[in-house]
Amino acid sequence: MSMFGQPPTPPSPAELKAQITTAMLDMAGVLEPIYDAADGMRRDLESRGWSPTVAEQCAGVWLASTLQGIGSGGR
Repeated sequence: MSMFGQPPTPPSPAELKAQITTAMLDMAGVLEPIYDAADGMRRDLESRGWSPTVAEQCAGVWLASTLQGIGSGGR
């Protein structure tokens, strides 16, 4: 309800699209350090002698579980 007792007007499709686009761009920026950490983890494992395939798999599992944790609110 607004200050004058009127229900709020829902956003137009164009406004909704703009809101979603902005939110997605914000989320991409927030997640960038996590993607960078996964890339660094992969490179570090390879530099320690791990095979590229195993290093990629380990970094991928870590990234997927981290994103899942973020998506579920840290539970």
